[in-house]
Amino acid sequence: MESLTVAPAIRQKSMKYPIVIRYEMPKDCSPIRMITQRMMMYPIDLPIPQPIRPIRGFAIAVVVLLGVGTLIDLFSLIVAFNRASLISALIDSPESVDMDAVNTNDNLSILLGWAQTFMYVLTGIAFVIWLYRARSNAESLTLIPHRRNAAWAVFGWVVPIVSLWFPKQIVDDIWATSKPSGPDISEFRRLSLNSAPRSGLVMAWWASWLISTWVSNFFYRVSARSDDLDSYLMAANIEIYFALPTLTCAVLAAMVVLKITGFQDRRPATFAPAV
Repeated sequence: MESLTVAPAIRQKSMKYPIVIRYEMPKDCSPIRMITQRMMMYPIDLPIPQPIRPIRGFAIAVVVLLGVGTLIDLFSLIVAFNRASLISALIDSPESVDMDAVNTNDNLSILLGWAQTFMYVLTGIAFVIWLYRARSNAESLTLIPHRRNAAWAVFGWVVPIVSLWFPKQIVDDIWATSKPSGPDISEFRRLSLNSAPRSGLVMAWWASWLISTWVSNFFYRVSARSDDLDSYLMAANIEIYFALPTLTCAVLAAMVVLKITGFQDRRPATFAPAV
């Protein structure tokens, strides 16, 4: 058996990077025939890789914003405890409640609500930018195709129904293809990201995200059907109960961002520009 290397002539005309194909060729078979048979069995239809762009700046921005949002959430949690106490007192003994304290708590709740919304939107924008760039880099780190189009890294968060699992699949694929011990180019034709190992960190982050957003919103809607003290107390308790998954989600999101960024910092691109 002899080893034959074909490069870089056998490649798509649109490709700017060399592809090296290695296989064992029997001595009694002509090189041209062997190459033709090989190309017919495994046609070259590979994505054109893009240059790897640094994402650490966006990662740091996301982590800082998550940290600021977490501090606001903690302050809001303290206010929620105080609000629950005041409402309980209003239900049991209205005459014993200081109404100035109630008004102060209401004003703080409104102010913190606006602050939380602002930080939520700002952090979401920064996270999506980081995610899109990380996805672009991941496509240059391996030839194995991702399960979702890159556009879903943005729209997957807002399209109903699919937002329950598309973003996680995108992060799973970025994790699998960015990890230093991830799939090798030689396994391109037989590997699929459907069967790639899943990260426990990503699963924990996504579970906490679903609980802190979808589940909490469901209970908030239930409590908002009435306009009485009992409903206000239920809303305050819901905020207290779901504070833990919300804070957990922020911490795990920061860990996922830093992990994937670290993976990509340590990995060279699969392709090198043609000379």
